[in-house]
Amino acid sequence: MYTLMAVVALTTSVSTATLSPNPTWLDDYNAARARVAVAGKPMAVFVGSGQEGRGSVVRDGAIDPVLNKLLADKFICLYVDTTTAAGRSLAGAFEVAGRGLVISDRKGTSQAYSLSGDLTKAELVRALEKYADAGPEARATETVIREAPAAPITVRPAAVTYPAAPAYVPQYVPQYRVVSGYPTGGT
Repeated sequence: MYTLMAVVALTTSVSTATLSPNPTWLDDYNAARARVAVAGKPMAVFVGSGQEGRGSVVRDGAIDPVLNKLLADKFICLYVDTTTAAGRSLAGAFEVAGRGLVISDRKGTSQAYSLSGDLTKAELVRALEKYADAGPEARATETVIREAPAAPITVRPAAVTYPAAPAYVPQYVPQYRVVSGYPTGGT
């Protein structure tokens, strides 16, 4: 009896999860990569700030139900919040500014698409549809930079000193000597 109830509960939860029109948003990159490996779906990484930051990637409004369904059906979704130290670090590793989108291949090992900045809903739909059914491995990364990522901070010394150049010392000094009987002067 209990086994039957457990099976019914399990199949009900699995079937409602697969029919959900909203994607499951993960916030742990390693967990998302593990899901990509199991599901064989590409990862869609939205980079933004704050609780609703993933919507800031879309220039002309939030992510609508059609986009949510596409993301739920075809992608493992990860949200990187740049208000956290871990989020800023991961966004920097992806070379994305304050907001952006990265789409991996089906293995989760390579980037197929990388956007630093925002895009319109139509551009987002095109990118998602293009890479949802792409092959298992990305051969190249389509890169769009609309907001430049922050340049890495480099520390330079205040003054650079170079060692003094050594004085020139010729290696060959011709030796002139007077040979007796040989005219050395003019006529």
